[in-house]
Amino acid sequence: MDREQRRREKLYRTFKESLTDGNTPSVYDENDLLDIFDYANDVYDEYVQFEVILLAARLYPESEDMMQRRAFYMYGNLSMTEGAFNLATAHREESALWSLLDLMVRHPSDEECKSVMMSILDRYSEFDDETAIQLVDVCSDLGIFDWLIEHKDDIQRRCAYPETFLYEMAMEADSRSDYNLAASLMEELTEREPFNATFWHMLAQLQVRLDNYTDAVASVDYALAIDAEAIPYQLTKAQIMFDMKGDKAKAVGMVEEILVREPDNKVAVHTLAAMYTFENRGHDAVALLNKYLQSNPSDKEAIEHLLMLGDRDSAIVALKRYFSEGGDGSAEDWSAWAKSFYTRGQYEQCAVILLALLATTGQIPEWSPMLEGLYRSGEYEAIVTLYRDIVLASGDISRFDLTITDTLIFVLSLVRSGNPEAAKKLVDTVSRIDCHDISPFEKRLATMKVCDLMKSIGEMLDAGGDVAIERFDPFTAG
Repeated sequence: MDREQRRREKLYRTFKESLTDGNTPSVYDENDLLDIFDYANDVYDEYVQFEVILLAARLYPESEDMMQRRAFYMYGNLSMTEGAFNLATAHREESALWSLLDLMVRHPSDEECKSVMMSILDRYSEFDDETAIQLVDVCSDLGIFDWLIEHKDDIQRRCAYPETFLYEMAMEADSRSDYNLAASLMEELTEREPFNATFWHMLAQLQVRLDNYTDAVASVDYALAIDAEAIPYQLTKAQIMFDMKGDKAKAVGMVEEILVREPDNKVAVHTLAAMYTFENRGHDAVALLNKYLQSNPSDKEAIEHLLMLGDRDSAIVALKRYFSEGGDGSAEDWSAWAKSFYTRGQYEQCAVILLALLATTGQIPEWSPMLEGLYRSGEYEAIVTLYRDIVLASGDISRFDLTITDTLIFVLSLVRSGNPEAAKKLVDTVSRIDCHDISPFEKRLATMKVCDLMKSIGEMLDAGGDVAIERFDPFTAG
């Protein structure tokens, strides 16, 4: 980090610390506030950006530079298009930033966007950091990133700090999965700033995405030569070594040693758990995740890893803790999380999440994914227990909003669990449904099909003897 960057970081940190007592400081000049705002933008600190805007509006209401930033903040962070447009139309001075904002607000055709961009290049000979950042963002949002690539060199020559422009372009290329472009831009950055460990590390990560492990090792080694104690760099080195199938034991040992120093390091925990899993050390992975989740119960990714390892008991404990402590979302959000497993065909994981949700909150928004997940996982007794202890015990089945397919799953599970009498009773209840009152038509057809299926099961139950359940089970067909 160069001297100017260190100065800006110090300004930013001092400003943020002064906000903790609730008193907005007023000892900054206009340039200081601009630097603080721009640094906060670099580190995605919207809170500090907002406080700077408020202070600048009071101390320097005539500041054109701050008004530009305020307009972009309103448009990009607050979705206040009208407010941004009003500021753009009221500006007093012409600048590249105002022209860019006008494009963003109007969102004209690609041809006009590129024409205006060319006029900006023709008119302005120097771009500050904020202009360089917005150039990339605007081209991306307007769908003319190809124009930016084509005119990269022309723009770069105009940038007061070309590294900012290259960095923003690399991040945008990465977000578009254009790893070749992103890597080439990051290589240029390492050439311009060879002692910037962050750039070397980012280059290594991009090279991994390109399966260029040999160069990735060299790049991360450069980063470690600059900052040997940086744990993110050590983790990347370990992951590369493991993926190269070289000294896997050494790679695992490196991550284990990191966790001795930082036991709650999320990236290290997930990295080591994955390594254990690939090395057929599932028991060690479960133990690691269980220990980590005791102090980090809200880590959904760790819970998902536990679910995929198939340790149902550990997963249920972790899920109940997650739900009881609030987690991240509502019952509807958690149900949607479970259904995301269902749509991937991971039925058991879906069912386990919903069972834990039901046990913790006493409700779930939808029963269907849980019942089908349990059924496809062969958990027939669990379904029968739910039917007896919750549905029948309630005395009011209608409050569960069960579908006809849910009812079929109950019937099939009762038959498979050796409960033909209860299955027949439920079939008889369903047989009284008048399908002609069901709408829309598609739902009526589906209901009629399921009712016909259960009628056939009922006839076999009446006949006595074993029921050839596989003939009627739509979940095992094919």
